[in-house]
Amino acid sequence: MSLVDTKSGKKMSKKFSLFILGGTGDLARKKLFPALYSLYSKGKLEGLYKVYSLAREESQEWKHLVSKSPDPEKFNNFIQFDVKEESYYEELAKVLKKLRGQEIIFYLALSPFLFETAIRKLGVLLRNFTNPRKIVVEKPFGFDLASASRLNQILHTYFVEEEIYRIDHFLGKETVQNILSLRLSNTIFEGIWNKNFVDHVQIVAIEDIGIEGRGDYYDGVGAIRDMLQNHMLQMLSFTAMELPCCMDPELIRDEKTKLLRSVRRLSQKDAVKGQYEGYSLEKGVKENSNTETFVAVKLYIDNFRWQDVPFYLMTGKKLSKKLSQIALVFKEVPKSFAKLLDCTPKQNKIVFQASPENKIAIHFELRPPAGGFIACPVETTMEYNLTGQKLPEAYENLLIDIVQGDRSLFIRGDEVELMWEIVEPIIKEDMPLYTYKPGTLPEQANKLIEKDGKVWIL
Repeated sequence: MSLVDTKSGKKMSKKFSLFILGGTGDLARKKLFPALYSLYSKGKLEGLYKVYSLAREESQEWKHLVSKSPDPEKFNNFIQFDVKEESYYEELAKVLKKLRGQEIIFYLALSPFLFETAIRKLGVLLRNFTNPRKIVVEKPFGFDLASASRLNQILHTYFVEEEIYRIDHFLGKETVQNILSLRLSNTIFEGIWNKNFVDHVQIVAIEDIGIEGRGDYYDGVGAIRDMLQNHMLQMLSFTAMELPCCMDPELIRDEKTKLLRSVRRLSQKDAVKGQYEGYSLEKGVKENSNTETFVAVKLYIDNFRWQDVPFYLMTGKKLSKKLSQIALVFKEVPKSFAKLLDCTPKQNKIVFQASPENKIAIHFELRPPAGGFIACPVETTMEYNLTGQKLPEAYENLLIDIVQGDRSLFIRGDEVELMWEIVEPIIKEDMPLYTYKPGTLPEQANKLIEKDGKVWIL
């Protein structure tokens, strides 16, 4: 469901086929196929010809999954494939020849270590075809600024930017999309969305689980690359960007890019890295690993709207709860007015929560009946699901946009490199790695925000 046309429910009439490289893996089985089944069952993939799963072998899990598909002819299509082996691309070419005139979409649901190889070989193969094409690349996009820049160069050797979809599933969440909607549709909010009224902003994405058997992947990535560099900075962009003059995908991405250029680069003194106790014992994790499972940072945006307003970002695993939210905390009541009250009123907040619930909550103060001049905290909640229907999953929204060609919720090449520039100082610097007990925050993370007279909203 795109930012540009969120209510149309438009069916996809043009014919297309989807090729999922890594089609029997976790991402495909747990996210992509369920999203595709849901869209197909709702009649929203009218133009779909076939979905092809490309992998080394058919797994029992994949066979079970496609046996439950709403249309086996469309979804039960397996192609044995090895990304590194040339002969498999020759077999793939035989399939592509049968799809004359169709749009072909390649989805790289692969280990990021295989992205470069897959892009190069697919790019060479597609030179022999005139079909409209798109390529979807999952995060992490690169492992640092240099590798991200190189990956962009490789992509642009074989594809034009309009054919490239760098996906971040957080942007498919209703919460993120509703930030711009709230600002555009309600003038009472946009007028206070600045340094004159906002004290600070908190962006939190934490989990109560660990790496869940994904040590082989996670130990080479860590919390900064897995979450901060992409999900967290994208949520920051949508929260703090200037509003575009119209809801055109490229104009939205232009404003996000301008915002990222204004973000002050991180320094070691404004960052905390941590690792939960027992991480090094997880399957697939190297002995004495120094990979962070937690990171918290404070950063600033050097522009007119947000100058000197601190933004606190925190993400981590094995913490006290699962929580994803963005909180704008407003300035305190002037002390001269606070003296008139019989208490100190709490700061107003607007909280956009993606999990455990999808909602917007506004926290303010009211006088209770016959309560004198005592401010009483009140929360008003706006539920997203006003129709009573189940909200679409993030991947449903994004897959629809890929087929429609709406790139407003996808990341442009220059955005990716700017995000790496922001976090690179804390990737490269030799920073302390603090150990924390599962279910608790590292003590230093509390100090990071408490030294400024603030507390985490959890």
